[in-house]
Amino acid sequence: MALKTAYIIGTYPEFSTTFIDREVQGLRRQGLDLVLLSIRRPFPRSALSRNQILIEPEVTYLIPVQWISFIYGNAFFFLTRLRTYLTTLFYLATRKHSSLRDRFMTFLHFAEGVYAAHLLRKQTPTHLHAHFLDRAATVALVASRLLAIPYSLTIHAGEDIYVHPVLLQEKLANAEFLISCTQYNLDYLTQSSLSLSGIKAFCVYHGLDICEFTPVAQKQEPPLVLSVGRLVEKKGLEYLVKACRKVLDEGETFVCHIVGSGPEDGKLKSLIRQFSLQDVVKLLGAIPHEEVVKEYERATIFILPCVQGMDGSLDGIPNVLMEAMAMKLSVVSTAVSAIPELIQDGLEGLLLPPRDEDALAKALIRLLRSPSLRINLGERAREKVAERFDVQKNTQTLLSLFVKMGGRHANP
Repeated sequence: MALKTAYIIGTYPEFSTTFIDREVQGLRRQGLDLVLLSIRRPFPRSALSRNQILIEPEVTYLIPVQWISFIYGNAFFFLTRLRTYLTTLFYLATRKHSSLRDRFMTFLHFAEGVYAAHLLRKQTPTHLHAHFLDRAATVALVASRLLAIPYSLTIHAGEDIYVHPVLLQEKLANAEFLISCTQYNLDYLTQSSLSLSGIKAFCVYHGLDICEFTPVAQKQEPPLVLSVGRLVEKKGLEYLVKACRKVLDEGETFVCHIVGSGPEDGKLKSLIRQFSLQDVVKLLGAIPHEEVVKEYERATIFILPCVQGMDGSLDGIPNVLMEAMAMKLSVVSTAVSAIPELIQDGLEGLLLPPRDEDALAKALIRLLRSPSLRINLGERAREKVAERFDVQKNTQTLLSLFVKMGGRHANP
């Protein structure tokens, strides 16, 4: 049996997982037999791209639960792999948890892991790979033991390792190998109280197919300032709204579109009203990827002023920054987390201190008044993405890890 990998993801596909879409497509183009399993279905479906609508029927979903299959799967492994079933349950139940809720969720994820093992059993994967270290990693750990095949992990930022991680050390220690989408994450884990000793860890950046992003020279008037991302604190979008007021007060003419949805929608709308920006700043909500690309085509400047959230949440390298750079947009962001791995200040974009609307306003005014600076930054930005963030190169690296680390468990 040749190498066959099952991807396990929390919710897939959705507005924020286009980087996984590219990874899946890249691996399949290079010949990897790939099975997709998601715990939950996407919602709302209206934000799915055409490509994601095609991918969705291929995905096996755990929820909503098919109860007959769920009960049969648990009974099957209880009767045929009793020792593994019980020792895995005992192992997870006796690990340290910070709250009763976390412990309860671990029990639920154990049951989901058994169900996942049952659904994957007929597809005969030789390796499991979990995207994100939250519930998907727990499901992978359980399924790995019941199916007697290894699992690996891709860690991201945000809730993965910076905000209330659950069983982080256990998930890392039991994995065959670990992939991080940034070097910053690996450095953080190495410097933290967690131990990466004995854990094989690699940095593999997300990638873009540069050919899918065609820069447009002729831009709309007035200039469009664009931002794309979930409406959450760590994106720093409130500082963009405040900066827009300051830029208007300096006599500049522009419009600003913010694409995305999330819990800060109400707060941003309130700020827009407070600063009388209703005719300038528009919240477009979550839109399909094809529509996002059209926004890139119209845009003159791209801004994502990321911050570290009060809960400790961080972005890694936001994929929308790479997309904007591939479109030769002049980008503005902050020197937070791994963003400097993508952007060198003054070379491929402008990096500012976080939570500083004054600096953001000055950078925006500077770019609005200097077309030559915008062009120079945009040219170098696209070159940087093509050089270090090409999806074909990066998925080749990923595939080589699957073959080298996971393939040794596959039978010929």
